[in-house]
Amino acid sequence: MSKVASSQPINDSLKNFSPTDPKYKVSDDFLPDKECLWPYAADQCGWVMVHNALRGEIIQFQETLAAIKARRGTLKAWEVECIQDVFIAHLYNMEEHHSTEDNILSPEFMKRFHYPDKLTDDHEAIFAQLDKASDIVKSLKAGDDTITTIDSLSREFNRYKECIFPHFREEETYGLPLSRAYFSPKEFQKIMSKGHEKNPPNPEAIGCFIHFNGVKTIRHFLKAEGIPYFLWYLEVRRSYNKYVTETLVKVNALKAGVEPMYPKTSCFSCMSLSAVAEPVPFVQPSVAAHDKSLNTQDGCSTNGTVLSDEAA
Repeated sequence: MSKVASSQPINDSLKNFSPTDPKYKVSDDFLPDKECLWPYAADQCGWVMVHNALRGEIIQFQETLAAIKARRGTLKAWEVECIQDVFIAHLYNMEEHHSTEDNILSPEFMKRFHYPDKLTDDHEAIFAQLDKASDIVKSLKAGDDTITTIDSLSREFNRYKECIFPHFREEETYGLPLSRAYFSPKEFQKIMSKGHEKNPPNPEAIGCFIHFNGVKTIRHFLKAEGIPYFLWYLEVRRSYNKYVTETLVKVNALKAGVEPMYPKTSCFSCMSLSAVAEPVPFVQPSVAAHDKSLNTQDGCSTNGTVLSDEAA
């Protein structure tokens, strides 16, 4: 039987949680004394920024489904194709993120501190629920009744959101402070770099990461992490443009009810000098607002511009 992801706190013993509590320590070789070495706040770290990107994608997909349903009628062939492509993009991003946590981060964490089991155990139930939405997406076909079909998909996707949003919060409340207490920024970056050497990040995931956090935030993040700025030109900006031209264009088409017009691209498109607007970052609701309602629709960007030198 599949495990059920709980939206409740990990357990009552964590009400007075502190990452420096000795009970999390594995050995005296690794002490929880490294939080002071981090040059930026926890909510500005890459882990939270990835969560914000995924939150933004989820809310964006919910908004897209609502817009499709409002048109009534039956699904058109291009709508089916776009829904499937946008959903698959999110599915791949989620798979990559949880693979990073399970196969790169968790094994290293457990060498230095006792990582709460629930933070990894919940992944199974989360993907079981996402699979239910995926099954509906796969079965979509032109001519399906819009209201009946979208209602069914929205119901399963909303249940997935109700699993994943509290899970993100728990990782940020417990896992993140523990990781910052037991690993210095350089040690953490070394772990991530080693993992990405084996499994390079998907360009679509990088583009999503940029879109929902905003260019200025990304630039500050690169600087804080000591990542050479020229990578913006070689990889980061190109990934964002790929996200805009291959995924976001479909999202905007689905919302507008107009078959997508794909931008003309070339091998030099990512080096365009034309001025464009910067994407608006995802704004995470306060902890109180988040816990009160898991169905907030505010704060995600739908801007679909391609980045240029002026925007960078």
